[in-house]
Amino acid sequence: MKFDVLKVGVGQHSDPEQAVKQALEQSGEPDLTIVFTSSQLDPHEVYEKIKAHVGNSAIIGGTTAGEYSSAVEKPQTGTVAVMTLKSRYLKVGVGVGENIKENPFEAGRKAVREAYSNLQDDPTAAALISVAFMRKKSMDILKMKPFVNIVIPDGMSGQEEKFLRGMVTEIGATTPIVGGSTGDDLKFDKTYQFANGVYTNAGVVATLGTSLKVGLGYGHPYYPTKRGAEVTRAEGRTVYELNGRPAVEVLKELLEEEELTPEVFAKKPLGVRSTDIFGEYMIKSAMKANEDGSVTFYAEVHEGSFLTAMETNPEYAISAFENALKSAIANAGNPKKIGAVIIFNCVLRHLLKERLCINDLDIIKDTIGEVPMIGFNTYGEQGATKGGAIGHYNQTSTILVIADELISQG
Repeated sequence: MKFDVLKVGVGQHSDPEQAVKQALEQSGEPDLTIVFTSSQLDPHEVYEKIKAHVGNSAIIGGTTAGEYSSAVEKPQTGTVAVMTLKSRYLKVGVGVGENIKENPFEAGRKAVREAYSNLQDDPTAAALISVAFMRKKSMDILKMKPFVNIVIPDGMSGQEEKFLRGMVTEIGATTPIVGGSTGDDLKFDKTYQFANGVYTNAGVVATLGTSLKVGLGYGHPYYPTKRGAEVTRAEGRTVYELNGRPAVEVLKELLEEEELTPEVFAKKPLGVRSTDIFGEYMIKSAMKANEDGSVTFYAEVHEGSFLTAMETNPEYAISAFENALKSAIANAGNPKKIGAVIIFNCVLRHLLKERLCINDLDIIKDTIGEVPMIGFNTYGEQGATKGGAIGHYNQTSTILVIADELISQG
């Protein structure tokens, strides 16, 4: 598939060589190669086979809890999904923060510093941005994103929030962040990250410096009920008390369940309203009930916040994803030509869609047509709400759209 300023290739296959060859037939030698691979395959072997075919391209990605792309009809497991991107208007810097479990804040700082230091200056991009500034109205200039940070942390670290804090300390809260935590097909043992090499217990940052139009989206398939409880004692990802009582007792009442199992938590998530001006709900999925009456979540839950029981139905789930896609496109400036779509999708959200007999790939085609797309099922998602609240989420999709248009166009 050829484009004026951006060439994109997509491949997906159980054989990594076949997957990357499919992608390269469409893009030629790439500047960036994104690889999402099943943990059923040897990550070192997958990386080496991909590397052998993509020349000097930057390589990012990791292991998953399911892979999908525009090369297949529905999400798969046991495969490798590859996207290759080539453009003179795209530069990539890759950084790695190791030991994310032990020192997540410093890992975030190191990864993003390394990514920006590896980002080569691009005189052409700088000139285009300058021209675009002269041609655009002030309100349009505010929407430009010369830098975007793709984040791929170890999904078994349990430290994504602290990793993000380290990043934001270095680059501020206004530079776009989007990503997903690596998985291992629900074994919950070990996940791997790709960053021009193979890592585990690490967080990856890929900084895109580009004069292409880019946009980010965020969404989940749930709406709030009128049932909820105040978090009266919590630390990190563990909630000890709700409404001044043991969290387990209150959640049984709130979720109307006699026993709190992983299956119950997966089907009945909770939400917390963001503190930004839009007050969107951010999903907080409980992981397990503990013997001391506390409940551990897959994301941080702060004291003083209000947990709301969330619900969904097939119609709402479909429209919510459509709106997230449209939001990402609008955030890119509503380009006439979309070059690539990258989606980080919670594995619990994927399981919900399977229960509801909904295929996200069909929704993508119906909403934006046949475009190059890649995604994976994650152990958590990173991004920002409409109001700009950066966070680590559950049962959510975060989306990156890269247009086949320069910011000076339109």
